[in-house]
Amino acid sequence: MKAKKILIFGVSGSGKSTLAKVLSRKLKIKNYDMDDIFFKKRHDVRREESQCEKMLATLCKKKQWIIEGAYARWVQPAVKSADFVILLKIPFRKAFYRITKRAIKRKIGGEKNIRDSESWEDYKLLLKFAKGYNKKGYAGGHETHKQLVEKNKKKFVIIKNNKDIKRLLKDLK
Repeated sequence: MKAKKILIFGVSGSGKSTLAKVLSRKLKIKNYDMDDIFFKKRHDVRREESQCEKMLATLCKKKQWIIEGAYARWVQPAVKSADFVILLKIPFRKAFYRITKRAIKRKIGGEKNIRDSESWEDYKLLLKFAKGYNKKGYAGGHETHKQLVEKNKKKFVIIKNNKDIKRLLKDLK
């Protein structure tokens, strides 16, 4: 499969950023994080939804991109423009571990390029979101992302584990 516009959806701690970086290197396509659109200042000052949608629409006009995020409300431009969508659906226990590990690293200063303004309250909200993400009927969760993709008739894959990731990397050219 040859995709030039790849959208990655998943909960915090699902591996979106890591997968986006791997795909970016492999395919030589720049990757973008939806958090950079949503926040003026990371985990602090938020943009208006209409501003996010406009910024995303502008980004989507590029010839190629990899965009990753967990948002569901203002992402329509990316869904419509995508050639291929990756839905990450990992177990809560794995997301819990990754979110906790990342929070600890950030708090003790062991991670470079940290988002200094991410608080313990943010950590608790991320865990709450992660806990509900895979549940049926959870607003903004996996089901919502899947419905957005299906409504727009986009090719997609659901990734649940490392074996699925290896298969995806093999298939993408």
